[in-house]
Amino acid sequence: MAKEIKVEWCENWIRAKFAKLPEFANAFECNHFWDMAAKSGLYEKGTYGTPMSKAIRNLCDIEFVYTQDGKFAYNVFKLKPEEA
Repeated sequence: MAKEIKVEWCENWIRAKFAKLPEFANAFECNHFWDMAAKSGLYEKGTYGTPMSKAIRNLCDIEFVYTQDGKFAYNVFKLKPEEA
């Protein structure tokens, strides 16, 4: 039987990850974030509607990063202003 993962645990994990970022960095590239979440055991790759998905939606915004010539480069998760 798999253990039940709570949204609160995921939110605490997310806050702790952002707290460890150096001052000049304020975001995680989305794919890197999901890799870290999977390694933590709080998320299983390829799943949707999970406690981690809900926690990221509660705490973070998604931002698009573009190259200098305006082409899409990648997405990042940033803490919502009220969480930062």
